[in-house]
Amino acid sequence: HYPLRRQRQMCIRDSSTVAAHHFDCRGFPPACPCRLLRDVAYSDYLWREFCMRERHGASLDFSESVLGSFSHPDAQPIQKSPALTRQPSAASGLPWRDVYRTTTESLALTLCIDTGRGYAKYGLAKAGTPSMLQICQPNAECSQETLFPMVLRRLGLRRAQLADYSAIVSEPFAFASCAGRRHRNAWRANVESKLLQVYGMRRLAIVDSASLCLFSHQLTTGVVVNIGFGRTFIVPVLAGSIVRSAVLDVNLSGMELTQTMAELLHRAGHDLSLTPATDGDRPIPPVTVARNVKELGIEVFPTSLEAHLGTSPYMARSVLNRSDAPVKDVYVGSRKFSLGWERFLCAETIFLDDGSAGIDHGPIHRAVLAAIDATVRAVDEGEVEDVGSRDKALRDELLKRVVLSGGSAAIAGLPERLGYELDRLVRQPAAASSPSAAPTAPVAPADAMLDVRPVTCGAVTIYPCLLYTSDAADEEDS
Repeated sequence: HYPLRRQRQMCIRDSSTVAAHHFDCRGFPPACPCRLLRDVAYSDYLWREFCMRERHGASLDFSESVLGSFSHPDAQPIQKSPALTRQPSAASGLPWRDVYRTTTESLALTLCIDTGRGYAKYGLAKAGTPSMLQICQPNAECSQETLFPMVLRRLGLRRAQLADYSAIVSEPFAFASCAGRRHRNAWRANVESKLLQVYGMRRLAIVDSASLCLFSHQLTTGVVVNIGFGRTFIVPVLAGSIVRSAVLDVNLSGMELTQTMAELLHRAGHDLSLTPATDGDRPIPPVTVARNVKELGIEVFPTSLEAHLGTSPYMARSVLNRSDAPVKDVYVGSRKFSLGWERFLCAETIFLDDGSAGIDHGPIHRAVLAAIDATVRAVDEGEVEDVGSRDKALRDELLKRVVLSGGSAAIAGLPERLGYELDRLVRQPAAASSPSAAPTAPVAPADAMLDVRPVTCGAVTIYPCLLYTSDAADEEDS
């Protein structure tokens, strides 16, 4: 037999080879005459390696700042002999082999549903990407009332099978604030009644959407900015719990951006009438064409468009008539749209201050900072549990954990511009006395729509929106 140290090294270094030749992927060792291979097959080191490679149990076993990282002491293999161990080694109290097997089985039998006002995403947890249903008009595929039966039908699940399945349903952002408590409780009761009593599913977990957005970036504390189909919600979360008194509802939406783009395209002389080439197909509604053009061509200018152009973006006619527009061609079907300043004007509305009273009508960066300051006050006043940071330290921490969510939050250049505007807002007192304190304009990566790396601008870090879709033109709210 190999010495114990040599056996541990082999388990970690050659785990894939050992697995391929000596036992199947479900974790059951074969009838092997060699005791060494049997010991390796049960090795806690080996199964921890498998869990690390495939991220098994990451979101189930670990807490703040270590979700999916496997760097926490609870994630380390036991220090005793790895052979034939039955002692708990993961934070869940299970050997790593059991964690792998349990999570593999649960992924195949867990249904995930993320419902919004415009679109719903669904699929089994084992799927690489979710499927999508359109709820908004025109051409809605289902309604909020018919969403669950439609999802089950699309997945081919019969009622007799549902007793073996569990479900994870995301709670809509609209219920995040204190004002939404009554509607939140009614919605939860309705979901529980349908899935547990009517359909007889095994188990149900309802998780708020803001926490799930943070989990996707391995965070449990931060500020989620969701630009949804109907509204924008800014939701602060501390240690996995929403600070409901600090949630802000902003009058900005993907639907509003689509309508703005339709108006700008019309002013720029684009024809939005489009009929599919296939005989018998109905003409595509102009608003759908405008939405697809928006998803394919809209961009956020790195700095203030007013400062760059020397005129207010509200003066759309004079801006659209400029001859220095950077042109970008996008295609909807076979139709080509050559976009100039209109692709920047549409996104600029996110950062424009129209002079309306109230933060819910102001630019998005001011609303984000207002939500962060409200969170700091809530901690100082004892409304929420102390998380170890207070005052400026907590404010700085939240500024470094701003997470974007929603299909319209995937606009190219948005993370960079939001970071720039927030950093400038935070630096305002210092910038007034010291010109050197002014922030520098960020530079968006070439493939900003596809880049998911955090964007840092001074004291601010923005986590881009993660879109699991293969066709941006079909996505409005993710």
